[in-house]
Amino acid sequence: MHTRRELLAIAAGLAAGRLYAGNSDFWNKKDPSEWSSQEIEQLTTKSPWSKEVAASVPAEYGRRGGPSVGSGGGPGSPPVGGPIPGVGGIGGIGGIGGMGGGRPAGGGGRNPVDSFKGTIRWESAKPMLDAMKSRVPEAFTNHYVISVSGIPLSGRYGRSEDEDTNLDRLKGVTFLEPRGKRDLQPGIVQQQASSTGSVLFGFSKEMLMLTENDKEVLFSTTFGRVNLKAKFVLKDMMYHGQLAV
Repeated sequence: MHTRRELLAIAAGLAAGRLYAGNSDFWNKKDPSEWSSQEIEQLTTKSPWSKEVAASVPAEYGRRGGPSVGSGGGPGSPPVGGPIPGVGGIGGIGGIGGMGGGRPAGGGGRNPVDSFKGTIRWESAKPMLDAMKSRVPEAFTNHYVISVSGIPLSGRYGRSEDEDTNLDRLKGVTFLEPRGKRDLQPGIVQQQASSTGSVLFGFSKEMLMLTENDKEVLFSTTFGRVNLKAKFVLKDMMYHGQLAV
């Protein structure tokens, strides 16, 4: 059971309805060159390949090593938000929102918290690549690439000298779990240059072959004490008749 001092995170994709159903599956009806900026925003933030996540962080947690999430004003503490980060080396989509800024909640109470939003996205899927008009970094060739963006890796802003240790630790607490199959951990973990940039997870396709028959895949990881999860429904991830992962 989590205490009030622990970090909580909820993947909207686990419970949210299929907001992208019906006529909104434009990605199968229009050429990528015809996608509007609004459609690209939907595809990259709330679609079969992109799941919104929200987390609450006790304000004092962020203050231990620097400004708390959303406190603003301190060097190296930009608000979460702004353009959607691309995959490291992949051109991002400038000017699109979706990573809500961190905001103190319940500031007058005994246990104030900072809240922020992010996105878990299947970056290696063809629709994502078509939207970003780029490729995955070479190191991720022949890997399923999933990113977590908008969530500070260790509960604070700025890059620490322990970054490599933190990224290596993530390999042991991150899983891709197809229903009815053995789970897989990432062989590659990288973070983008910005302090709140995406963390990229690469899962070997040679070690796990996904098909539409696998039905569902659960991605899970832990940032500090923040547990993040997102469920991907494979039958919804069809792109021009092919499973896009």
